[in-house]
Amino acid sequence: MATAHDVAATVLGNLGSVTAMKLEKLVYYCQGWHLAREGTLLFPEPIEAWREGPVVPPLYRHHRRQLTVSDWPHGQASHLTPDERRTVRWVTDQYGKFSASQLSVMTHNELPWRAARGGLPESANSSAKISTDLMRTYYARQIADSETAVGLATANAALEGAEFDQNWQDKLRDVAAGVVSADDLISEEIARLKGD
Repeated sequence: MATAHDVAATVLGNLGSVTAMKLEKLVYYCQGWHLAREGTLLFPEPIEAWREGPVVPPLYRHHRRQLTVSDWPHGQASHLTPDERRTVRWVTDQYGKFSASQLSVMTHNELPWRAARGGLPESANSSAKISTDLMRTYYARQIADSETAVGLATANAALEGAEFDQNWQDKLRDVAAGVVSADDLISEEIARLKGD
């Protein structure tokens, strides 16, 4: 099994220099998404729910007092399996564009970090461990096939008193399948409503 150090080395290999805080958040997301997609741990080290968001203490001990981290001699990307490298690549592609602060806010808004802290204020220190079982469940729920996604959207709209006809459900399937972006669909609907 890879270690958090191997994952950190792979993240830096994909992105180059990042802030220490950003590295911590990306390693956390690698663990979460690997649990969701593969059902297994990517690395065995625990993740704690610190004030700034999720932190892997063994990584922190090596980068503390560094603002930026350029390389990670404590781990090797070659220790990851092809599936593990795909997970890390996907996470760096999806989350690498966000700043450390944005990633921190994102993790603060997600259940695994909040649940581990048990209602502590965001400004309070904590070393509570984030449950990998909860991470697996939380991130797995973010993954849905297009039919499930359309069904959930239709049900949520019905709860709000709206209905999606078959035409709208087809459009939602296109968004879920990546054929059209949600932004394009919304722009199209706004233009239609304005009579453009």
